Amino acid sequence: MLKFALGGILCFVCAYLGIVGKKYYDKRYAYLKDFYSFVLELIDNISFAQDRLSDIGKRYADSGKGAFRNDLRGYSETLEDGGAAEKCFDSKYLKKCDRAYVQEFFMNLGKVDYDTQLSKLNLTKAQMEKTVSKAENDCKTTGNLLSKLGLLAGIAIMIILA
Repeated sequence: MLKFALGGILCFVCAYLGIVGKKYYDKRYAYLKDFYSFVLELIDNISFAQDRLSDIGKRYADSGKGAFRNDLRGYSETLEDGGAAEKCFDSKYLKKCDRAYVQEFFMNLGKVDYDTQLSKLNLTKAQMEKTVSKAENDCKTTGNLLSKLGLLAGIAIMIILA
């Protein structure tokens, strides 16, 4: 009876760890997709409406939920207070290179003239298309694999202990 209970607990733990791994990939994809959407919004609003960057950021952050939008709100508040903005986009769901890219993007945002800013935004758009598609692929393959592998490992442990 004790082996069965222990096997059940270990099965639950393994399945939970697999689900946590899948959530990581899901949240990373959602964050990067939201950032890509923000870049597209910037390009549209700078090109056509010629709005201020801070206004675009506030509108975008207030238009929905998510980790990126929360970081964007914090970024806007930090800029208003005159603080350092490099810590605003320090999401635990991003890889180190993604985090550095997003932080560098926001550190350089608005520091150049209109044409240069627009060309940098278009370069960022092209880079993020690749990154988002890779993150989506990772989410579908590795994320799903982790959840299934966690459940199978738990079942295997339960069978071995039984």
